Amino acid sequence: MITALCYRKMGVNVKKLVLWDLDGTLMTCGAAGTRALNETFRRLYGIEDAFTKAGIGHAMDAVVLDRIMEANKLDRKDLGRIKEQYVLILQSVLDQDSNKRVLPGVRELLEYIDGSVNIFNALLTSNLRLGALAKLQSVGLERFFHTGGFGDDYGEKWDAALKGIRETEARYGVRFDKKNIFIIGDSVYDIECAKKIGAVCICVATGFADYDLLKSREPDYLFEDLSDWKKLLRIMGETI
Repeated sequence: MITALCYRKMGVNVKKLVLWDLDGTLMTCGAAGTRALNETFRRLYGIEDAFTKAGIGHAMDAVVLDRIMEANKLDRKDLGRIKEQYVLILQSVLDQDSNKRVLPGVRELLEYIDGSVNIFNALLTSNLRLGALAKLQSVGLERFFHTGGFGDDYGEKWDAALKGIRETEARYGVRFDKKNIFIIGDSVYDIECAKKIGAVCICVATGFADYDLLKSREPDYLFEDLSDWKKLLRIMGETI
């Protein structure tokens, strides 16, 4: 259902899109996804430490699942059951994680954008859509996101970014120029993604990659965290 705010956002001044990475950018929940994935394959197939044994680095969840199944010679017809079990286990892992939290400045920035007629929030994550929703719900951020690019499809993060842009444009009936698309992320993968699609990259050192490593990959902007969230709005051309 499109709300009154959605209709206001259809105005001619709407030109800016913020694509948010999830883990290490919006929130932290440790290695909840990896733990849930490993537990899923342990319960269903008796496979221990499936993620590490498959030798996977940065990849979309669809790719991760494919490689694990290939490495263990599992039937792809089981994929639906695996995903269902994974999301249930992930929810349980998150419920038990007392250390999960929203990162500094995130909620304030999301709130501002959510109430703006000029900027949109959208998600850009390697997580499966249902897994991403479970993580957002665990810290009360789900209401800010209605569109995005997710890890359900085989490909790279920039493929998901383009899909998320199209989904957002279709929902609100707008078009975004590349100079008005901002990717906020915490990893080298996010920087590479932004460069691939010609978006502005705002990088934060709140994930596993340290500040100097991120700096060496030359994002457009780099911050220790998003505590000074108003500065990001000024980068986006907002007068506050």
